[in-house]
Amino acid sequence: MKKFTTLLFDADDTLLDFYMDERQALIRALTHYGVPTTEENIKIYSDINQGMWKQLERGELTKPELKRTRFKKFFEAIGFECDEEPLTVNEYYLSLLGEGGNTLEGAVETVKALHEQGFELHIITNGVAQTQAKRLTRSGLLPYINEVFVSETIGYQKPRKEYFDAVLDSINEKDKSKILVIGDSLTSDIQGAMNAGLPCCWLNRYGKELPDSYTVDYVIDDVREVVGVVE
Repeated sequence: MKKFTTLLFDADDTLLDFYMDERQALIRALTHYGVPTTEENIKIYSDINQGMWKQLERGELTKPELKRTRFKKFFEAIGFECDEEPLTVNEYYLSLLGEGGNTLEGAVETVKALHEQGFELHIITNGVAQTQAKRLTRSGLLPYINEVFVSETIGYQKPRKEYFDAVLDSINEKDKSKILVIGDSLTSDIQGAMNAGLPCCWLNRYGKELPDSYTVDYVIDDVREVVGVVE
């Protein structure tokens, strides 16, 4: 008998290559508005964006606020005066991000194999709903996924227990011990699994130390290792 019947995969940096999608979209957006596309500027934007998503996870920021202010903060940080409103820049950037869909090496093959083995597969993501839908469609992952749960649609974001309660209400498996959360983010995926009382698998691609405040059931450094974990 299988240890698990249902797998809840994070999207960005677990299946989708967010770094590549973000970089490609950002360079195109900055070029469009005449912003220098230096490595320093790309890093400054990425750091601001990541920090704001962490604030969102902690409930210190709403998604509309994030969309409205992240490019404002970025332009202020690099001292650039943009003729366009930051929200307009953000919407243009999101339209380009939606043209992404790059996946981590082995991601499509992994979900295909798990699907063929009879696992029920779902994606759990805090991303922008419309953008994630476009990226996932282009990724080649969706034929093997039962359902995609986006925080923007649910009304709560990971790691909130309410987000996972909504997911658990929607899936077929009701035995929590048979449901595995797989993700790269300690603050979003792993903390969310802990809040919901679900087993979890941490995708630790960069060999980070596990802080004492987190409990994980499995640690892998490549998404393809999930197949061995659930056998």
